[in-house]
Amino acid sequence: MITKENLKQYFTNFNGGKGLDHWSPSSTQNFTRFLLNYSLPQELRRSFLIRYKAPFGNLTNNTAQRLLCEVLFQGDKKITLENKDYDDVFQQELDEINNLTPPVDDKDKLARDMMIEAAHPTIKNVEKAVKEIFGSEKLVAERYVSSKEDEMIHDIIGRIDYESNTKFMELKTKPPSIKKKRNKDEYYMATTQLPTEPDPMHIKQVAFYYHCTNRIPHLVYVNENEYQIFDKEYYQLNPKYLEDQYNLMVQRIISWEQLIIFCKGDIKKLANFAEPPELNHPFYYRDLIDDQKKQIKQLWGLDA
Repeated sequence: MITKENLKQYFTNFNGGKGLDHWSPSSTQNFTRFLLNYSLPQELRRSFLIRYKAPFGNLTNNTAQRLLCEVLFQGDKKITLENKDYDDVFQQELDEINNLTPPVDDKDKLARDMMIEAAHPTIKNVEKAVKEIFGSEKLVAERYVSSKEDEMIHDIIGRIDYESNTKFMELKTKPPSIKKKRNKDEYYMATTQLPTEPDPMHIKQVAFYYHCTNRIPHLVYVNENEYQIFDKEYYQLNPKYLEDQYNLMVQRIISWEQLIIFCKGDIKKLANFAEPPELNHPFYYRDLIDDQKKQIKQLWGLDA
């Protein structure tokens, strides 16, 4: 008799042979990127080249979480956040980010130095948005939630940015862009405008958290100048729309799992069902490490 446990054998080629044991809301957005990145070991994924915008988001969100929340989840640990000294917390987060994600090149190093000026007002705007949404409610950060429908082999697992007993908030920062002055060897930071409509990919993440918690959803965008809150007054965050988006995510995961089973976990065969990577994409394939380039060559025959 074939059971779901038997079928898990077809997922062992992922993560460099250590296997795939869960899905995340973000990993299910594009099959090509999923196949490229998650066929490699976790140790290699941690060495992927990351430019300043992702560290900027981590710096601002992590600092705000530690200052505004009472509890922070780190894996299985539940940490009570007692240190509320802004300068100390900010510096700790900055040091950790610099240690974990070194600059990609000289331009990225300059951007990391310049981004600090924008990080401080961005954190203040995160604080304003959190206060507007939650008021005086007690908050926890990064709590793991999971969901699994009957037809699925693996759970979907994610972490909630900010959460009270009644509400949750997904935060998306919009870091400034580094630009070169015309006819000068000088750079400056330009503000990235906030969206007037929620990003569909972000709505899918909110939909997953809503399904898991049944709490009032909020999607927040923030930059150094302002913040924008999307709540249930927007049709993309009403309960029916969010449940529909969650169901679409589940259907995609089921189809991916069935495809992996059909190909018996053969990464090369799975690549035949994935669109070749768009190597001219402005950021998805911009800073590939050698192992990613080799994988692209092996799976799709392209020179990256």
